[in-house]
Amino acid sequence: MKLIITMLVLTMIYGTAITVSASGNDDPNSLLDSVLGRYVSKDGLVHYKGLKEDKDFMRYIEYLSTTDPDKLPTDKHRMAFWINAYNAFVLKGVLEEYPIKSVLGVGWLPHSFFKRKEFVSKQGKITLQKIENEKLREAFREPRIHFAINCASMSCPKLITEAYRADKLEQQLETQAISFINNKSRNYLDKENEVLSLSSIFKWYEGDFVKNNEKIEAYIARYLNPDDAEFIRNNKATIRCLDYNWGLNEQK
Repeated sequence: MKLIITMLVLTMIYGTAITVSASGNDDPNSLLDSVLGRYVSKDGLVHYKGLKEDKDFMRYIEYLSTTDPDKLPTDKHRMAFWINAYNAFVLKGVLEEYPIKSVLGVGWLPHSFFKRKEFVSKQGKITLQKIENEKLREAFREPRIHFAINCASMSCPKLITEAYRADKLEQQLETQAISFINNKSRNYLDKENEVLSLSSIFKWYEGDFVKNNEKIEAYIARYLNPDDAEFIRNNKATIRCLDYNWGLNEQK
C-alpha cells in the first residue's frame, strides 16, 4: 500500500514538473501567435475587451520585461524582438487606459501615449517613442519597420496575426510593405487627375524612405501593383498627404 501511495505521489510530482517545465519553456513567438490569433482579425482590428483578461498575453509581456535583446544572436532577432515589443506594449498601453476612443486621448501633452507612457524592459523603463526611434529606426535603418509597427489607430499599417520572426523577417517586412502601399484606404493613385495620395507616414518619416535625392514616388513604385507603378514612373503625379485617422483599431 505504501508503495502504491509513494508511486502516486511521485507521479503527481513528476506530472506537475512536466507542466511547469513545459509552461516555462514556451516559445514566446508561438505564445504571441496564439494571442494575436485569438484577438486580432484579418483586417487588423483588435478585440480589446477579450484581450484584457488574457493570461497568455500577460505572460508574453513578462517575457519582454525579462529578456535582454542585446544577448539575442543576430540583428534580425533583435529587430523582430523590438517590433513585437512595440506592438505588444501598444496593446498593453491601450488596455491600461481602456475604454478609450483614441490613443491621442491619453495624457495632457500631445502624443503622451507614445512619449510619456512607460513600459518595463530588461534595459529599464522605456517609452514607445524610444523603441521606435532608438531601438528600431536608428539601430537598423530599415524603412519597412514603419509598415510593421502598429499604433492602435485606423490609419496605421494593420496589426498582423503572427509574431515577427528572425527566420522570416525579410518576407514579413516585404509583405507588409506591399500590403500597406497597395491598401487604397491608406494610399491611392488617381490616374485621371494624376494625383498620388499618400499616408502621412511618408511625410513624417520621409527621410527614412528617400535616399540619395530619390523622390518618394520612386520608393512607392517599388511596391505598387505593376500598372500603377508604371504610371508613376512615366508621369509626374502631384503628391497629396492624407489625413490620419487616429480612431482606435477596435473590433465593433
